[in-house]
Amino acid sequence: MRLVADDPFHPVPYDGPHTEDDLELFGPYRVLYPIVVEGRRCYVPADLSILRACQYLEIKERSVRLPWGKYCWNNTTGCCESLVRLTADAEPTVMRACQTRVRPGLVLEKLPKGGRTCKVT
Repeated sequence: MRLVADDPFHPVPYDGPHTEDDLELFGPYRVLYPIVVEGRRCYVPADLSILRACQYLEIKERSVRLPWGKYCWNNTTGCCESLVRLTADAEPTVMRACQTRVRPGLVLEKLPKGGRTCKVT
């Protein structure tokens, strides 16, 4: 992964391998978007919902933990509401993580109910 020093929210190319699970869950991603999750910068595949991006972070980095069985994943119950800023300088808004797409510079102020960040070693 190549980081662009002068633009902290610039998408970066990904040319690493994809496992079968990667392809099934996240698709054949080739770009990673920088986002901030409860104060920590992370890189997630483009074109994912926030909920799916959090799943990526749990599997790949172990930097978040969420109770996956409690979420509907398809906008039917509102169980995955999160506090989100679409850009670093936008006002925080409650949005459903299953319906909101990640974009460069998105700030996830608060994970969905039951979620927590983890210390990464």
